Amino acid sequence: MKSRIEKCVSQLKALSLGAVVFSKAVNISYLSGFREADGYLLLSQDGELIYFTNFIYEYEAKDLNTWKVVVARGNIFKELSNTIKSLHLRRIGFEAKNIPYLEYSKIKQYLIANGIELCETVDLLEKIRAIKEPGEISLIKKATSISEEAFEFVMEIRDKAMTEKQLNIEIERFLRIRGSNSIAFPAVVASGANSALPHHAAREGRRLSENFFLIDLGAKYYEYCADLTRVFTWGKITPFFRRIYDIVRKAQDLSIKKIKDGVTVKEVDNAARSFIEKKGYGQFFGHGTGHGVGLEVHEIPFVGPRSEEILREGMVITIEPAIYLKGKFGIRIEDMVLVGKNKGEVLSGNFCR
Repeated sequence: MKSRIEKCVSQLKALSLGAVVFSKAVNISYLSGFREADGYLLLSQDGELIYFTNFIYEYEAKDLNTWKVVVARGNIFKELSNTIKSLHLRRIGFEAKNIPYLEYSKIKQYLIANGIELCETVDLLEKIRAIKEPGEISLIKKATSISEEAFEFVMEIRDKAMTEKQLNIEIERFLRIRGSNSIAFPAVVASGANSALPHHAAREGRRLSENFFLIDLGAKYYEYCADLTRVFTWGKITPFFRRIYDIVRKAQDLSIKKIKDGVTVKEVDNAARSFIEKKGYGQFFGHGTGHGVGLEVHEIPFVGPRSEEILREGMVITIEPAIYLKGKFGIRIEDMVLVGKNKGEVLSGNFCR
């Protein structure tokens, strides 16, 4: 945790902030290791951590010896403001993307009353989290491996008599048992034309009786996520279906070949997008080509056509080009890739792409 705090403190100094208040649970956990985060974490420029919470998490929070815990018996916003005032801080950062407006208003009200300036920060810690430490990469690899095991499990139990919902339940049960009792996100099970709906919610009445179905799933292992998508088929498929699948597969390969330290995510996105457009299906690929994965299933960098972000060694991203043909079918292939100095390392692929 020490190196994470040091990196964050360096950012505070660059922004001339005396401290920053974190409200996002995963950010609090990232800096402290406390998994039951429900409150506010104040990180000062001298590296001190002060956690503000209520009595529900008092004893668990106080078990950590890496921070000072303030238990609010009444108004937590007032407690936060009084502590900031006692530290003689004048410019305080807050997570502009993560704090609800009502909470922001309350905190601002008390800070302004004490002559303290509240300054917005955007992705301050998220940018640090984007580059994974070796231990984090190991956990992500394990989550990815479990996710691929789930695809093998699907091959064993799939049955045309099953509904999307039934298979969804079995997948999530498997992921919870093999992972750490939680999942990265609700699995997508989409049969036939439903596969053209990117985030289709599995339906009880829809059976897997079509010639194909799509599954998007992700395990979580000690809080770290995976995110993979595969298409399954029954028997013979049409030449048109094979053509679309091959276009998406080739687009993904082209993007993966672009991945290395120093490359803009726009270049990675363009490799897949331009190929799909060249084949005449650009209008049917409406989302980004990928995104970062870590403590959250969707993190920076976001691999899209308008992003100016640059890939750095140690980032883990997905590559998931797709073509969605409404009323017919959708093809999406998604894999996890670790950004290396000279190339990307595909972490998934034991279960055929």
